[in-house]
Amino acid sequence: MAATEVVMPEQLVQELDLQSRMPIARIGQALMSLGMITQAQLDAALQQQQREPTVPLGETLVRMGVVSRGQLQTALVRKMGYPLVNLHVFPAAADALRKVGHEAARRLQVMPLMLHGGRLVLALDDPVNRHAVIDEVEFIAQMKVLPVLGQCLDLDGVLHKAYEKVGQVAVERPVIDMNDPMRPLEFDMTGTSTLLKTLEKEESAAAPAAGEPPVEQSDNSLVRMINSMILEAHREGASDIHIESDPGQEKTRIRFRRDGRLYTYLELPPSYRNAVVARVKIMCDLDISEKRKPQDGKINFSKYSPQHRIELRVATIPTNNGLEDVVMRILASAKPIALDALGLSERNLAQFSQAVDRPYGMVLCVGPTGSGKTTTLHSALMRINTPERKIWTAEDPIEITQPGLRQVQVNPRIDWTFAKALRAFVRADPDVIMVGEIRDAETARTAIEASLTGHLVLSTLHTNSAPETVTRLLDMGMDPFNFADSLLAVLAQRLVRCLCPQCVQSRPATSEAVEELLADYMHAFGAQDTPAARDAVRAEWVQRHGRDGHLQTYTSTGCKHCNDTGFRGRVGIHELMVMSRELRRLVQGGARAEELQDAAMREGMRTLRQDGIEKVLAGRTTLEEVRATSNV
Repeated sequence: MAATEVVMPEQLVQELDLQSRMPIARIGQALMSLGMITQAQLDAALQQQQREPTVPLGETLVRMGVVSRGQLQTALVRKMGYPLVNLHVFPAAADALRKVGHEAARRLQVMPLMLHGGRLVLALDDPVNRHAVIDEVEFIAQMKVLPVLGQCLDLDGVLHKAYEKVGQVAVERPVIDMNDPMRPLEFDMTGTSTLLKTLEKEESAAAPAAGEPPVEQSDNSLVRMINSMILEAHREGASDIHIESDPGQEKTRIRFRRDGRLYTYLELPPSYRNAVVARVKIMCDLDISEKRKPQDGKINFSKYSPQHRIELRVATIPTNNGLEDVVMRILASAKPIALDALGLSERNLAQFSQAVDRPYGMVLCVGPTGSGKTTTLHSALMRINTPERKIWTAEDPIEITQPGLRQVQVNPRIDWTFAKALRAFVRADPDVIMVGEIRDAETARTAIEASLTGHLVLSTLHTNSAPETVTRLLDMGMDPFNFADSLLAVLAQRLVRCLCPQCVQSRPATSEAVEELLADYMHAFGAQDTPAARDAVRAEWVQRHGRDGHLQTYTSTGCKHCNDTGFRGRVGIHELMVMSRELRRLVQGGARAEELQDAAMREGMRTLRQDGIEKVLAGRTTLEEVRATSNV
């Protein structure tokens, strides 16, 4: 493409069309192809960029003195296809200028040019390296941006003349030093409550002048508030952020889910509910204009704050009155947890480890949404993830990453389902396959087939207990003989809140409290619940959990470490059913869940309720927590 200056809208449309057909190139490759840098200089710049990850590659080369800004501009035009627009001559469209106010355009050093194909064509000095600026303009304009290269000696003067023609010249204010426009959006660590006060002041100050304040008058505070909100949620150990919009003059409520419970964190003025949702959508590259259908996305927060390795899974849900709710799942560092740190009992840990060490077969992890199933499977994968194994995973979405895994994101909208991913994996010479969830009969059958052909298959399922998992899969039409042969183990789990270790207190348990625990524990044994059996269980408890020959009762009064709740963190309670000859025979005969449970308990399995009671006796949680997450 020739480096010709664009001075008219017709030329710009033509150049944009040409650019859309050009192959994608990297700035380093473009500079090398023009002979402006050598491979050694590029390698040195890449090493320098690793030390300064916030500085783009082009800017790094300029700072090193390898290329000039003029050479960088030439590469952007000739090899990367960006139209070069002479801003002194180009007639900016009024509708484009109104999308971004004069003050914001001057602060960001950008020039809105025209609307094209539902996008805002925006001129900047470096379209490749100004991602943060583009994000902020998309937030202000509430539409996608199409960047082009602008050439101008006095941008402030050009902006003043252009906005003067549409009657939107900003009042002169002291110029704010943004330090480096290449950096991600700056935000301080000011408390969210302080930022909220700023928002409300800006709103009240702007209200007399106009009916509704423009977004740009408060975008900086709002962006900082959302960034601070995410950091505070991560710092407090929250698992989810809920943004709930209500119609009329009702405030937008933001709640954190911490240790499984929702707490109100903040309430925003109603005039900002759309802007908050729009900002979140921009951060995860969702369609801002689509409010009728739910959308899913992901935020890599290190883009906005490089020192914080946080990822968020985002889901938007349409509600009444044309509003939307947003739920963000915090994935933190997205690193797996060691298997022995999940809270498994000694027996369950040994047997589960033995199951995942097997060369082929199927291991299932079951429970409701949010019970930590995916975390458990990734912990199992971390145990067996060695250079000698090829491990494929199909997930929706990919929440946890670890080196060595070949991870695939499924997308049902393009018919890339778990079942199709499974079939593709089988042809890719795997040793281990992990399927995010068995949602239908096709996926279940494919998983069983893969396990019978010499592969270890790990997956999750939404069922209430380990024995019920077997009956559900049989009800889905699985062949009982193939299924019985393939299944190695089923791990059912729940999460319960832990007593705060800083304020937990203990005292000798009363006989009534011990009898209550025994009644709950022995209920699952049915006819085997005899006085002799209870005495044997009580003696075992005293031996393992007793202090001076007495069982203890644990309580937490609340302190600053747990926000006066008495609970901090969560631990899993588990129910592990390992397949044996007797259980396989029952599965092949189509036995009911109750029969499978009785047989498994005779072989040593303990129910969710029983495993939870063991953690109550150890001082990890309370009986109320266990009862709230398990039936029997």
